[in-house]
Amino acid sequence: MELSCSLAAGRGDELSDIDAGVGYAGALAPEELEQEGIDVVRTVGDVADLLVHTLPGWPPETRRFAVEYSDGVQLDLVFMPASRRQGLPDGSVALVDKDAALVEAWKPAVADPPGHREAREWVMLGWWALSDAAKHLRRGSLHEAAERISEGRQQALRLFAAARGIPYPSFGLVSLLDFAPFELPESLKRTYCVPDNRAAVRRAAVATADLLTSVSEDAADALDFDLETPWADIARRRLAAVSA
Repeated sequence: MELSCSLAAGRGDELSDIDAGVGYAGALAPEELEQEGIDVVRTVGDVADLLVHTLPGWPPETRRFAVEYSDGVQLDLVFMPASRRQGLPDGSVALVDKDAALVEAWKPAVADPPGHREAREWVMLGWWALSDAAKHLRRGSLHEAAERISEGRQQALRLFAAARGIPYPSFGLVSLLDFAPFELPESLKRTYCVPDNRAAVRRAAVATADLLTSVSEDAADALDFDLETPWADIARRRLAAVSA
Protein backbone atom coordinates (compact mmCIF):
# COMPACT_ATOMS: atom_id res chain seq x y z
CA MET A 1 0.00 0.00 0.00
CA GLU A 2 1.26 3.44 -0.89
CA LEU A 3 0.23 6.99 -0.07
CA SER A 4 0.58 9.63 -2.77
CA CYS A 5 -0.18 13.23 -3.76
CA SER A 6 -0.37 16.07 -1.24
CA LEU A 7 -0.36 14.06 2.00
CA ALA A 8 2.64 11.99 0.93
CA ALA A 9 4.51 15.13 -0.14
CA GLY A 10 3.84 16.91 3.15
CA ARG A 11 1.61 19.53 1.56
CA GLY A 12 -1.66 18.17 2.91
CA ASP A 13 -4.07 19.93 5.22
CA GLU A 14 -7.40 19.19 6.87
CA LEU A 15 -9.15 19.54 3.49
CA SER A 16 -6.96 17.00 1.65
CA ASP A 17 -8.39 13.73 0.48
CA ILE A 18 -6.39 10.53 0.90
CA ASP A 19 -4.86 9.28 -2.36
CA ALA A 20 -3.64 5.71 -2.00
CA GLY A 21 -2.93 2.56 -3.97
CA VAL A 22 -3.12 -1.10 -3.02
CA GLY A 23 -1.48 -3.97 -4.87
CA TYR A 24 -3.07 -7.39 -4.46
CA ALA A 25 -1.53 -10.83 -5.03
CA GLY A 26 -2.97 -13.52 -7.27
CA ALA A 27 -5.92 -13.19 -9.60
CA LEU A 28 -9.40 -11.92 -8.76
CA ALA A 29 -12.54 -12.02 -10.83
CA PRO A 30 -14.09 -8.59 -11.38
CA GLU A 31 -16.84 -9.14 -8.81
CA GLU A 32 -14.29 -10.46 -6.28
CA LEU A 33 -12.01 -7.48 -6.87
CA GLU A 34 -14.82 -5.03 -6.30
CA GLN A 35 -16.00 -6.79 -3.14
CA GLU A 36 -12.45 -6.93 -1.74
CA GLY A 37 -12.09 -3.20 -2.27
CA ILE A 38 -15.46 -2.45 -0.73
CA ASP A 39 -14.57 -4.59 2.30
CA VAL A 40 -11.31 -2.70 2.76
CA VAL A 41 -12.78 0.78 2.57
CA ARG A 42 -15.58 -0.15 4.96
CA THR A 43 -13.09 -1.28 7.61
CA VAL A 44 -11.65 2.24 7.78
CA GLY A 45 -14.78 4.06 8.89
CA ASP A 46 -18.48 4.69 8.43
CA VAL A 47 -19.03 5.03 4.68
CA ALA A 48 -21.57 7.64 3.61
CA ASP A 49 -21.29 6.59 -0.03
CA LEU A 50 -18.79 5.17 -2.50
CA LEU A 51 -18.21 4.79 -6.21
CA VAL A 52 -16.46 1.83 -7.84
CA HIS A 53 -15.28 2.51 -11.36
CA THR A 54 -12.51 2.21 -13.93
CA LEU A 55 -10.87 5.00 -15.90
CA PRO A 56 -10.48 4.91 -19.70
CA GLY A 57 -7.52 2.78 -20.69
CA TRP A 58 -7.23 1.01 -17.34
CA PRO A 59 -6.79 -2.79 -17.40
CA PRO A 60 -9.84 -4.82 -16.33
CA GLU A 61 -8.15 -6.09 -13.16
CA THR A 62 -7.86 -2.57 -11.75
CA ARG A 63 -10.53 -0.61 -9.89
CA ARG A 64 -10.80 2.83 -8.33
CA PHE A 65 -12.81 3.38 -5.15
CA ALA A 66 -13.96 6.95 -4.47
CA VAL A 67 -15.22 7.03 -0.91
CA GLU A 68 -16.95 9.66 1.21
CA TYR A 69 -16.93 8.88 4.94
CA SER A 70 -19.51 10.18 7.38
CA ASP A 71 -16.86 12.21 9.24
CA GLY A 72 -15.99 14.16 6.07
CA VAL A 73 -12.82 12.26 5.11
CA GLN A 74 -12.51 11.42 1.42
CA LEU A 75 -10.54 8.42 0.11
CA ASP A 76 -9.35 7.91 -3.47
CA LEU A 77 -8.09 4.31 -3.53
CA VAL A 78 -6.81 2.32 -6.52
CA PHE A 79 -6.71 -1.49 -6.40
CA MET A 80 -4.32 -3.15 -8.88
CA PRO A 81 -2.31 -6.37 -9.22
CA ALA A 82 0.93 -6.15 -7.22
CA SER A 83 2.74 -7.63 -10.23
CA ARG A 84 2.10 -4.40 -12.16
CA ARG A 85 4.05 -2.28 -9.70
CA GLN A 86 7.51 -1.39 -11.00
CA GLY A 87 8.60 0.62 -7.97
CA LEU A 88 7.68 3.64 -5.87
CA PRO A 89 6.82 6.81 -7.81
CA ASP A 90 8.52 10.05 -6.80
CA GLY A 91 6.53 11.81 -4.11
CA SER A 92 4.80 8.66 -2.84
CA VAL A 93 5.32 6.90 0.48
CA ALA A 94 5.31 3.12 0.95
CA LEU A 95 3.02 2.25 3.88
CA VAL A 96 3.08 -1.55 3.45
CA ASP A 97 5.52 -3.41 1.18
CA LYS A 98 5.39 -7.14 1.93
CA ASP A 99 7.08 -8.28 -1.30
CA ALA A 100 9.51 -5.35 -1.69
CA ALA A 101 7.73 -4.11 -4.82
CA LEU A 102 8.18 -0.50 -3.72
CA VAL A 103 11.85 -0.58 -2.76
CA GLU A 104 13.18 0.88 -5.99
CA ALA A 105 12.36 4.40 -7.14
CA TRP A 106 10.26 4.45 -10.30
CA LYS A 107 9.39 7.27 -12.68
CA PRO A 108 6.19 6.63 -14.63
CA ALA A 109 6.26 7.57 -18.30
CA VAL A 110 3.53 10.15 -17.66
CA ALA A 111 6.02 12.09 -15.51
CA ASP A 112 8.38 12.61 -18.45
CA PRO A 113 8.25 15.53 -20.88
CA PRO A 114 5.82 14.90 -23.75
CA GLY A 115 7.02 13.53 -27.04
CA HIS A 116 6.42 15.40 -30.27
CA ARG A 117 3.19 13.53 -31.00
CA GLU A 118 1.71 14.30 -27.58
CA ALA A 119 2.80 17.94 -27.54
CA ARG A 120 1.38 18.47 -31.04
CA GLU A 121 -1.86 16.84 -29.90
CA TRP A 122 -2.16 19.37 -27.07
CA VAL A 123 -1.59 22.24 -29.49
CA MET A 124 -4.11 20.92 -32.00
CA LEU A 125 -6.76 20.17 -29.37
CA GLY A 126 -6.32 23.67 -27.98
CA TRP A 127 -6.91 25.37 -31.33
CA TRP A 128 -9.75 23.02 -32.15
CA ALA A 129 -11.43 24.04 -28.90
CA LEU A 130 -10.99 27.75 -29.59
CA SER A 131 -12.25 27.33 -33.14
CA ASP A 132 -15.37 25.73 -31.66
CA ALA A 133 -15.65 28.59 -29.16
CA ALA A 134 -15.78 31.07 -32.04
CA LYS A 135 -18.52 29.03 -33.69
CA HIS A 136 -20.60 28.93 -30.51
CA LEU A 137 -20.11 32.66 -29.99
CA ARG A 138 -21.49 33.39 -33.44
CA ARG A 139 -24.50 31.25 -32.60
CA GLY A 140 -24.94 33.00 -29.27
CA SER A 141 -24.44 29.76 -27.31
CA LEU A 142 -22.32 31.28 -24.55
CA HIS A 143 -22.25 28.26 -22.24
CA GLU A 144 -20.95 26.03 -25.02
CA ALA A 145 -18.36 28.65 -25.91
CA ALA A 146 -17.19 28.89 -22.30
CA GLU A 147 -16.89 25.13 -22.09
CA ARG A 148 -14.63 25.02 -25.16
CA ILE A 149 -12.55 27.89 -23.80
CA SER A 150 -11.97 25.76 -20.70
CA GLU A 151 -10.68 22.95 -22.92
CA GLY A 152 -8.35 25.34 -24.72
CA ARG A 153 -7.05 26.60 -21.37
CA GLN A 154 -6.34 23.05 -20.19
CA GLN A 155 -4.24 22.31 -23.27
CA ALA A 156 -2.36 25.59 -22.84
CA LEU A 157 -1.54 24.77 -19.22
CA ARG A 158 -0.19 21.38 -20.26
CA LEU A 159 2.15 23.10 -22.68
CA PHE A 160 3.10 25.69 -20.06
CA ALA A 161 4.06 22.87 -17.68
CA ALA A 162 6.00 21.02 -20.37
CA ALA A 163 7.95 24.15 -21.30
CA ARG A 164 9.09 24.52 -17.68
CA GLY A 165 9.96 20.88 -17.08
CA ILE A 166 7.19 20.33 -14.52
CA PRO A 167 6.56 16.65 -13.69
CA TYR A 168 3.33 15.15 -15.00
CA PRO A 169 2.67 18.00 -17.47
CA SER A 170 -0.40 16.21 -18.83
CA PHE A 171 -2.20 17.05 -15.56
CA GLY A 172 -1.92 20.75 -16.41
CA LEU A 173 -3.11 23.03 -13.62
CA VAL A 174 -2.84 20.31 -10.95
CA SER A 175 0.86 19.75 -11.62
CA LEU A 176 1.59 23.47 -11.80
CA LEU A 177 0.09 23.90 -8.33
CA ASP A 178 1.75 20.78 -6.92
CA PHE A 179 5.36 21.25 -8.04
CA ALA A 180 7.89 24.06 -7.59
CA PRO A 181 8.13 26.83 -8.56
CA PHE A 182 4.30 26.74 -8.31
CA GLU A 183 4.07 29.16 -11.21
CA LEU A 184 1.00 30.01 -13.28
CA PRO A 185 0.85 32.14 -16.45
CA GLU A 186 0.42 35.81 -15.63
CA SER A 187 -2.45 36.13 -18.10
CA LEU A 188 -4.33 33.07 -16.84
CA LYS A 189 -7.08 34.98 -15.03
CA ARG A 190 -8.07 36.71 -18.27
CA THR A 191 -9.02 33.34 -19.77
CA TYR A 192 -11.94 32.92 -17.35
CA CYS A 193 -15.42 34.33 -17.84
CA VAL A 194 -19.02 34.10 -16.71
CA PRO A 195 -21.08 32.96 -19.71
CA ASP A 196 -23.72 35.68 -19.42
CA ASN A 197 -22.10 38.33 -21.61
CA ARG A 198 -21.03 37.77 -25.21
CA ALA A 199 -18.24 40.35 -25.11
CA ALA A 200 -16.79 38.89 -21.92
CA VAL A 201 -16.80 35.37 -23.33
CA ARG A 202 -15.12 36.57 -26.52
CA ARG A 203 -12.44 38.39 -24.50
CA ALA A 204 -11.75 35.18 -22.58
CA ALA A 205 -11.50 33.25 -25.86
CA VAL A 206 -9.01 35.75 -27.30
CA ALA A 207 -6.98 35.71 -24.06
CA THR A 208 -6.87 31.92 -24.22
CA ALA A 209 -5.71 32.11 -27.85
CA ASP A 210 -2.95 34.51 -26.83
CA LEU A 211 -1.93 32.16 -24.01
CA LEU A 212 -1.95 29.13 -26.27
CA THR A 213 0.22 30.93 -28.80
CA SER A 214 2.76 31.97 -26.16
CA VAL A 215 3.04 28.61 -24.40
CA SER A 216 3.22 26.73 -27.69
CA GLU A 217 6.25 28.80 -28.66
CA ASP A 218 7.85 28.25 -25.24
CA ALA A 219 7.21 24.50 -25.41
CA ALA A 220 8.60 24.30 -28.94
CA ASP A 221 11.81 25.98 -27.77
CA ALA A 222 12.13 23.87 -24.62
CA LEU A 223 11.35 20.55 -26.28
CA ASP A 224 13.01 21.35 -29.61
CA PHE A 225 9.83 20.47 -31.53
CA ASP A 226 8.07 22.20 -34.39
CA LEU A 227 4.60 22.89 -33.00
CA GLU A 228 3.35 25.42 -35.56
CA THR A 229 -0.04 24.73 -37.13
CA PRO A 230 -2.22 26.61 -39.64
CA TRP A 231 -5.12 25.92 -37.30
CA ALA A 232 -3.89 28.73 -35.05
CA ASP A 233 -4.43 31.37 -37.75
CA ILE A 234 -7.76 29.83 -38.73
CA ALA A 235 -9.06 29.89 -35.17
CA ARG A 236 -7.88 33.47 -34.65
CA ARG A 237 -9.62 34.62 -37.85
CA ARG A 238 -12.82 33.02 -36.66
CA LEU A 239 -12.55 34.79 -33.30
CA ALA A 240 -11.84 38.09 -35.08
CA ALA A 241 -14.95 37.60 -37.21
CA VAL A 242 -17.03 37.39 -34.05
CA SER A 243 -15.96 40.86 -32.97
CA ALA A 244 -16.81 42.21 -36.41
